[in-house]
Amino acid sequence: MTAAPNNSELCEYTRARFLLGEGEQMAKRRIQFNMHELASTAAKAVGATRCLDIQKCPDGLYNKAFMLSMDTGKQVIAKIPNPNAGRPYYTTASEVATMDFARTVLETPVPQVYAWNASDNDSNNSVGAEFIIMERVSGVPLSDIWWDLQPNQKLKVFAQVVRYMKRWTSVSFNGLGGLYFAEHVDTPSREPLYFEEGNPVRNSRFTIGPSSNREWSDEGRGDIQCDRGPWRSIIDYRRAIGDREVTAVKTLSHIPKHSAMLCGPEPLYQPTAQKKLEALRYYSQILETLLPEDPSLTTSHLWHNDLHHENIFVNPDSLQILGIIDWQSIQIAPLTDHCLDASFLDYEGPDIGTNLERPKLPAEIKSLNGEEKAIALKQYIDKAVMIAWRSLIRDKNPAQYRAIEFQRSASGNLLHLSRRIFELGEAHFRALLLDLRDERANAGPTSAPRFPLQFSDADVTAMEVDVERAELGVRLIKSMEQRLGHLWPDKGMVEHENYDETKLALRDVKAELIDKLKAHSGWDTAVFERLWPFDD
Repeated sequence: MTAAPNNSELCEYTRARFLLGEGEQMAKRRIQFNMHELASTAAKAVGATRCLDIQKCPDGLYNKAFMLSMDTGKQVIAKIPNPNAGRPYYTTASEVATMDFARTVLETPVPQVYAWNASDNDSNNSVGAEFIIMERVSGVPLSDIWWDLQPNQKLKVFAQVVRYMKRWTSVSFNGLGGLYFAEHVDTPSREPLYFEEGNPVRNSRFTIGPSSNREWSDEGRGDIQCDRGPWRSIIDYRRAIGDREVTAVKTLSHIPKHSAMLCGPEPLYQPTAQKKLEALRYYSQILETLLPEDPSLTTSHLWHNDLHHENIFVNPDSLQILGIIDWQSIQIAPLTDHCLDASFLDYEGPDIGTNLERPKLPAEIKSLNGEEKAIALKQYIDKAVMIAWRSLIRDKNPAQYRAIEFQRSASGNLLHLSRRIFELGEAHFRALLLDLRDERANAGPTSAPRFPLQFSDADVTAMEVDVERAELGVRLIKSMEQRLGHLWPDKGMVEHENYDETKLALRDVKAELIDKLKAHSGWDTAVFERLWPFDD
C-alpha cells in the first residue's frame, strides 16, 4: 500500500484557521484513527487486494474524507466523522440507513455504501474510529460549472432537483426522528413505517429512532439530558425542541458567541438567560396555535437540507445529476422545518414573495457603468433565477410551495427561530410575537386561531427596543463584512495566509466601534469586549 499522508495532516483540521477559540475548534475536528486499517478495510469491501493511493479531500467542518485508489482501478471515498459531527454511534448509523433509504426507496442518486462501522471501540473495528466506505460519485461538483451555465441550463438542473424533492414529498413517515436500520436501535417499530401517496407501507428493514440532527448536539446540547425522539406527533417533537432549549439555557455555563449579530451594551442588544427563557416560555404557551392548519404541511419527511454546489455532482456535458452526497445529520421532520429552497441558488436579494412574474431589466441599468452595472445585472439575473425556481416548485410540487409560503409567515418564522434560541434569535422572536398578534387581530375572529398571549405596554416597549438594538447589531456585522471583503471570517474561519491580516483588520474595526459607541449612556467597554465574537 502506498504511504498515507503524514499523521498530522490526517488527524487535524488543516483547511483554515479559527479566530475564536481556535484550540477548542481544532479539538472538535481532531480524530485519531488507523489509516492503514481504513485502506485495508476499504480494499476488502470492494474486492481489491490492496490500496495503491490515498488522497485527503479538502477538510469539511464535520468530517475527514479520503479518496482511496485500489489495485483494481476502482476508487472509493472513506469518510470519518469528527467529534463535532454529532452524537457518537447515532450520527453514523443514521447516515448510512438514510443513504440506503434515499437510494432504494426515494430513488435518489446516492452513493452506495460498501462498509461501515458506527462504534470506535468495537473489537471488530481495527480502524479505531467510526467510518463509512462509499462509492465515489462520477462527474464534477455543480460548483465547477454553475456560474458558467445559461439560465436555460440552470433550469435543466432545477427540473431534476425538483423531481427528487417531489419524490421526497410523496413519502411521509409515521413518526419523527432519525432513520436507522431496524437492528441498530432499540426503539418500538413503526408500522406502517411510512405512507406513499397516502398508502401505508411496511418496511421491516428500517425504523425511526433518536434524531441525529446537529441542532440536538451543537454548542454543548449533546451533553444535556433531553428528549431526542423518536416522536409520534409534530406537537411532541415541537415541545421537545422547546424543552431542549430551556435545558440548554439553564444548564450550560455559557451563552454562545456568534458572528451573525454584534452584541454588547447599549445601544447594542445584550443577550441574557432571562430573555431567552422568557422567549421560550412564550413559545410553549403559543406553540399549538403556531402549527400550520394545512395537514399536508404537518406530515414528516426525509429531506436533504444542504443542497449546495459541492454536494451535487453532474455530468458537465449533459448536466444530468449523477450523485447527491453528504446525508449526515438528516432527520425526519415536518416539511415546514426543512430547507426547501436549494442552497445552490445562493440568492441574497430581497424576498420575492408571491409575485412570480418574470422581472424586467431595470431601465436605469443602461446609464450605469463598470462595477455598478455588473452588480445591477447580477441582482437582476439572481432574482430571475430565483423566480424560475419558485415557479417550478409551485407548478410541480404544490405542497412544497405552500410550505415555503408558511415559512415566510410570522408563525413560520417563530417556529424557525425557536430551534436556536440558546444561541441567538430571542429578540427577533419576541418582536415577531407582536407581528403575529397584529396579524391575528386583522384576520378577524373566525379565520385564525386566537392569539393567546397578553403584553403590557412595558413589555411591548422592551420588545421593540431589544429588536431595534439587535437589528443595529446585524447591520454592523453586514457593514464589517463589506469592509473586510475577502478577509471576512466566514463561519469564524479564515484562510491561513489571511489570518494575521484579518486579526489586525478586526482589531481596528473594534477600536473604531468602541470610539463611536462609547458616548451612549449605557456603554460598558468591558461588556463589549467580552461579547466581541472575533477574539478569545
